[in-house]
Amino acid sequence: MKKYKICGVLLCITLAFCLYATPFTNAATPEEEVLQVVSNWVKAFNTNDFNLMSSLHWNSPMLTKFGPGKSETFLFQGEAILANWKSAFVDPVGTYANSLHHPQVTILGDNVAIITLYNSQTVTDPRTKAQTVGLYRGTFVVQKINGKWLIVHEHASVLPEE
Repeated sequence: MKKYKICGVLLCITLAFCLYATPFTNAATPEEEVLQVVSNWVKAFNTNDFNLMSSLHWNSPMLTKFGPGKSETFLFQGEAILANWKSAFVDPVGTYANSLHHPQVTILGDNVAIITLYNSQTVTDPRTKAQTVGLYRGTFVVQKINGKWLIVHEHASVLPEE
């Protein structure tokens, strides 16, 4: 019996030491999790990664996107959004370099947030190597669905020249 008590005490001491020696990892805040969504959006856009881009969006007919271009369809909904991304990645007009500036996260509740930001986009023509720079304002509405933050609405508009 004394042997079991000694083993039990040694086990408790060992367990306590292991817990003490294990570094704690801080869980990401909701703001950090939401910012990761737009960081992944940029990564997907810049690398023409359709699988990553589609994993960031809510798979629903209620998904909406307002596009910035004058020649572009104004409103996309549901599957048309991912079809638009797919066609843009299959036949890109060039290589993209997007960078986000001044992202602001507003948490509206346990499962909804809004991100507003500026996006500078450089498109390089593969033939001429000419570059075009566009400046945009963007808004993303994200919702935590089944434990994952997903884009449920995105909106981009051309930043007016001063």
